Amino acid sequence: MKHARFVDLNSFKVALISLEFPPVSLRFGGGGISTVCYGLANSISKKGIPATVFSGTYGKPKVEKLSEFLDVIRLPCFNLPPSPVWFQLRNFHIISKLLKSYTVLHGVYPQSSAIYAYYKKRLKKPFVTTIHAVPLSELRILINSPISHWTFRDFGYHILEYPIQDFLIRSCLAYSDHIVACSFATLNELRKAYNNLVMNNVSVICNGINFDEIDNAKIDYENATSQGSFSIVFAGRLFWVKGVMFLLRAFEIVRRDFADLDLKIFGKGPLEQRIKKFVSHAGLKDRVHVRGYVPHEDLITEVKKADIVVVPSIIEAQPMFMLEAMACKKPVIAFDLPFAREIIVDMHNGLLAKVYDVKDLSNKIQLLLSDKKLRFELGRNAYKHVRRKHDWDLQAEKYLEIYQNVANS
Repeated sequence: MKHARFVDLNSFKVALISLEFPPVSLRFGGGGISTVCYGLANSISKKGIPATVFSGTYGKPKVEKLSEFLDVIRLPCFNLPPSPVWFQLRNFHIISKLLKSYTVLHGVYPQSSAIYAYYKKRLKKPFVTTIHAVPLSELRILINSPISHWTFRDFGYHILEYPIQDFLIRSCLAYSDHIVACSFATLNELRKAYNNLVMNNVSVICNGINFDEIDNAKIDYENATSQGSFSIVFAGRLFWVKGVMFLLRAFEIVRRDFADLDLKIFGKGPLEQRIKKFVSHAGLKDRVHVRGYVPHEDLITEVKKADIVVVPSIIEAQPMFMLEAMACKKPVIAFDLPFAREIIVDMHNGLLAKVYDVKDLSNKIQLLLSDKKLRFELGRNAYKHVRRKHDWDLQAEKYLEIYQNVANS
């Protein structure tokens, strides 16, 4: 007769597998799985539970000790698509050997951990997967968008690499002991794409915010901008799904009535040259500033100094940058899509614009620029929302409960 085992949290060791995990000092706060992985790993370690992140590097392998309970093991990866596959194949022997000493394995980035989900039976370890995106949903949106919006990298990632992306996701779903969707919008997309999904081992745990980082940037919220000038901030990878071209066209319209308005864009990607070309042809070089990647602390400072944050994404799971902006008490404008409605209540803690409607997006921007009281009220309510529902300390507790359940099963 088998007896149920009980694994106490005091004896836990958690392995988190994520292809990307940037240095803390340079951590870009524009969203992404790497930011989620950092927030979760950091929160777990602060509770005294040892956590190790296995991530890729295009340099030499190295081990970093970020705190008493948090380590990062960076292993080599080819800088060629599909990089998650090369990461797993190249480092399978060393990672599978190291994973034997951990209590729970967590595929924070499922595409870079599918092999270990399959191998978990050999390791005799429970495996948890977090789903941040559904490849089929992104493919459908790309196919239904004008080809002029595409870049070669979009075509390669969403179309040429789709079969391998879908295979890796399916593998993680099949072999995971528990599946976490980072939003209800993502869960709904998962159910549409994979109709054989077993729902009794699926949970929704929202992305979190490290409020210590937000609070450490000391800015006077009510007097952050200079008299007579306004600024908008956007941050994220410069891919078509982030909708930055919609924002640029809306900005061009708004500038007719707000001559002293600036737009700051933080991030890099295949659209960078197209953005700069648009800015040049529109005569906006003095007003649109493409800053690339910046240290996370600097990005938060820029957000706190801004009047408005715009997140014009076409599809997202749960954008970290939106949550961080709301944690900075800034009013956020987004398109009226399921992922945004899950966070923003229109005219209460942000504004929702008609999907793909540049004119309506520009109207929403003008409304906020014209009404300081509304900006303050939306920002205050935004902060209350993320403080209540997106604190990493609370979200980490939910993950720890899942870890303990799968370990004791």
